[in-house]
Amino acid sequence: MAQDGSSHSTPIVVASILGVHGVAGQVRVRAQSDVPDRFDVGQVLYLGDTPYHIESSDPLPRNLILIKFREVGTPEEARLLQGLTLTINQPSPVPLTEGEYFHYQLMGLRVQTEDGEDLGTLTEILETGSNDVYIVTGPGGSILLPALSQVVLAVDLAQGLMVVHLLEGLR
Repeated sequence: MAQDGSSHSTPIVVASILGVHGVAGQVRVRAQSDVPDRFDVGQVLYLGDTPYHIESSDPLPRNLILIKFREVGTPEEARLLQGLTLTINQPSPVPLTEGEYFHYQLMGLRVQTEDGEDLGTLTEILETGSNDVYIVTGPGGSILLPALSQVVLAVDLAQGLMVVHLLEGLR
């Protein structure tokens, strides 16, 4: 993602399609965007270069949404979309300050302790109000990590790595 203020379009992942729901071609998606109207009726999302128009949208718990696209009319058509990511095309966003990241940049990062122990992959971000909580899924199960500076020591987007310090009681 260009953070230099340039005006070219950058595809930004806003959701992933988890599966099919019902008989009208609805899909169940996991939102990866905190923009309030991102999934409202009339919004356009992209699968690759193809636009999909939101015809209906029903929010569910845990960042899940049931979406009906105008371009999808059957469960069979919806099934072809399973596992794909939805994006938006927008000008490069405003630069963030040092140490700030968009959720889509953090999703999928490998997470290691400062001692090099592999904890797994950042699979979900919970917005709690006071601070986000990262869910890291790995060989030992899931670990909840608060998004605090004393826990998250470094983020290296180029290497796809987050280095953390496990505070007492986080395992």
